[in-house]
Amino acid sequence: MPIIAFPARRTAGRSRSAAAPAGASFPRRMLRLALPFWASPDSGRAKLLVAMLIGVKLATTWIALKQNAWYNAFYTALQGNDAAAFKAQIAAFGLIAAGFVACLIFGHRLAESIKLQWRDWMVRRYMGDWMAHRAFFRLQLENRASTDPDQRITEDMGIFAGQTLDLIVGVLDVAVSLVSFTAVLWALSGSLDVFGVSVPGYMVLAVFAYSIAASLVTHFIGNPLIGLHSANRTLEADFRYGLIRLRENAETVAFYRGEDRESGILGDRWGRVVSNFRSILKSERRLAWFTHSYTQASIVIPFLLASPRYFAGELTFGQVMQVAAAFGAVQACLNFFINSYPRIAEWKATTDRLTTFRDDLDAIHASAVTPLTVAQGAKLAVRDLHLDLPNARPLISGVELTAEPGEAILIKAPSGTGKSTVLRAIAGIWPYGRGSVEVAPGSMLFIPQKPYMPLGTLREAACYPEAPTADDLEVVRALKAVNLGHLIGRLDEVDHWSHRLSGGEQQRLAFARVLLTQPGTVFLDEATSALDEAGEALMYTLLREAAWKPTIVSIGHRGTLTAYHDRVVNLVPNRPAANENAAA
Repeated sequence: MPIIAFPARRTAGRSRSAAAPAGASFPRRMLRLALPFWASPDSGRAKLLVAMLIGVKLATTWIALKQNAWYNAFYTALQGNDAAAFKAQIAAFGLIAAGFVACLIFGHRLAESIKLQWRDWMVRRYMGDWMAHRAFFRLQLENRASTDPDQRITEDMGIFAGQTLDLIVGVLDVAVSLVSFTAVLWALSGSLDVFGVSVPGYMVLAVFAYSIAASLVTHFIGNPLIGLHSANRTLEADFRYGLIRLRENAETVAFYRGEDRESGILGDRWGRVVSNFRSILKSERRLAWFTHSYTQASIVIPFLLASPRYFAGELTFGQVMQVAAAFGAVQACLNFFINSYPRIAEWKATTDRLTTFRDDLDAIHASAVTPLTVAQGAKLAVRDLHLDLPNARPLISGVELTAEPGEAILIKAPSGTGKSTVLRAIAGIWPYGRGSVEVAPGSMLFIPQKPYMPLGTLREAACYPEAPTADDLEVVRALKAVNLGHLIGRLDEVDHWSHRLSGGEQQRLAFARVLLTQPGTVFLDEATSALDEAGEALMYTLLREAAWKPTIVSIGHRGTLTAYHDRVVNLVPNRPAANENAAA
């Protein structure tokens, strides 16, 4: 068997920097996340629901104005001992309350429907972008900031859609209510002489000054919450990832007796969560001291403001109560920022996390086209292949190899040379490099050292990545061929197969996939490392004697593999290429 050696040349590292997007203001970042949905054709129903929701909010404000006028009539009836008017106002209150409750319930239903549509669209779009150009692989490979895309897709998008809608509708509601109740309060305020100067609408001026000053103080006290909420999500994601990682590698950790070490790692990560949460509680406690004190003071302030005109006989008792209600309504509008500050802090932190995720996805998609091309050809042919690490450090250079249809070649080299990366480049999932790759007609299937076991039935695992369309006879024949006949009775059993099957059984199942899918080219990366020599011989014999004659490209260190291949390609690092001949 001829043995052909190519150099795996490493040179001094060179720098490669990806241009980061320029920093944008928070409103621009928020709009960048929000506008795609509302500009898409899928938002038609949501826009209609928004219009209905605005109508409901306007109706709610109108009802609230009627309720404010009711205060005057109701307390005037009480003050005048007018039983008939009292009964009439009770009846009127029933109608007002019924309308108000109906608006609240209908408005809540509309808002939740909009949030669900928006979140559904975002999750589907970002999930598609995460899968496109294998961004899910490159995010991890390049160690980008979006270390927890699962949380950003499942949780952050729901928070962003829900809180963005709540805040925008809330601001609209506040604007309409503020104008309406400010007009009522202005009409009831009259004027007040202050040091000989007549101040018209003094109650309006007082409530604005009082609320704006309180908002500024709230922002000063609560500003640290924004960073703390952002850190909390990151720290909790890190802790959750540690738990998942332990679960996925439970057997290995148990063999190492590594539970004490893992407990220490998890305890350290959880300690950071607790420490950050204590900081959140401390900031929220300071904010609560101020906001609760401010709220309590707000109870008596409208009466203090109305008292000069009341004691002067310019306002009735009913009008004083109307002033108190209108003051409370205006103050509630102006207090929207104060009352919403913790949610705004969480919303901003969520928006920043999603913006980072969006930036990372866009950067990966923008760099999807690389000098390394993979095209269709008559045979497998790799020409002038130069591969780098994600940090731009050269990994391997000058690789050239060919494989005729039906031929089997074995790639050998010391560990760390880049053998597996060559396969990744041929597969089109390694974007860091340049060169030309042609693949033979037909599909390709890559079998790694540890095959992926999807969640679901054994039948689905056997047919992966295709849907389980093969009939029972084909699946049974494939399992028997790879000596997994004892699993035939469990074909439709749902289980965590990566835990239920041994390493050798998983590798055998991967070869069953090859028999079921019959790809034109099979790439095997240490695919028989968990099998004994007899098992290895059986797997390779099945492929070499297969009726469809697949092209085989293998990576492995065992000397026994040579017998199952037509040629050996040696990647020899740090020395010129050498051609050697060996007996087949």
